[in-house]
Amino acid sequence: MELTALYSFVESSVHFIEEHPRFTCAVLFLWSFLETAFMLGLILPAEKVLILSSVLVSKGVISPFSFVFCVTTGTFLGYQLSYFMGYFLGEHYLERIFSRFGLTDRDFKKVKRFVEEKGELSLVIGRFFPVVRPALPVVIGAFEPDYLKFTIYNFLGALLWSFSYLFLGNLIGKLISTIISHKLISITVILLVLLLYFLWRKYGKDRENLSGA
Repeated sequence: MELTALYSFVESSVHFIEEHPRFTCAVLFLWSFLETAFMLGLILPAEKVLILSSVLVSKGVISPFSFVFCVTTGTFLGYQLSYFMGYFLGEHYLERIFSRFGLTDRDFKKVKRFVEEKGELSLVIGRFFPVVRPALPVVIGAFEPDYLKFTIYNFLGALLWSFSYLFLGNLIGKLISTIISHKLISITVILLVLLLYFLWRKYGKDRENLSGA
């Protein structure tokens, strides 16, 4: 009964998304925007929503153009706003804000060092690190870099970020299709992986402990 109810919920949710593409786009935009605009990604990261949405894209439920446009626009504008927050607040005040999100001084310095080492490229690379992503534009803004250069790298990073989820969703979608169409092979592979994992847990860790001793 529970599985039937779950299946019904998923089916009705997918149907709702198909019938209301603008609402779906608005949700993707808002989540991507809020994650970076107000550093909410430190407590509510967008990965799960984007992965689920990208899988729905691979299944034809959501338009790939809508996904890329909404996610790119949301995270791009979020970074632009955070840039000005960092610019006007300054480095000292940012440390106090970070502490309210549960980040230590060490975390702040880690993000700062990442920005110093990577420069403008941190806007592209940093998006793929959960803790760094929402804090990155604020820290960069505190350094007062060239705004035009920041905007260009921000757009490139936002575009790459959204396309990477399309690629990931496509892989997951194909994996799900393979599991459904080749149940016996999939179950065998999963059981084999689990067996190897448990063997490693039982014997591999003991060997590591003995070698460490």
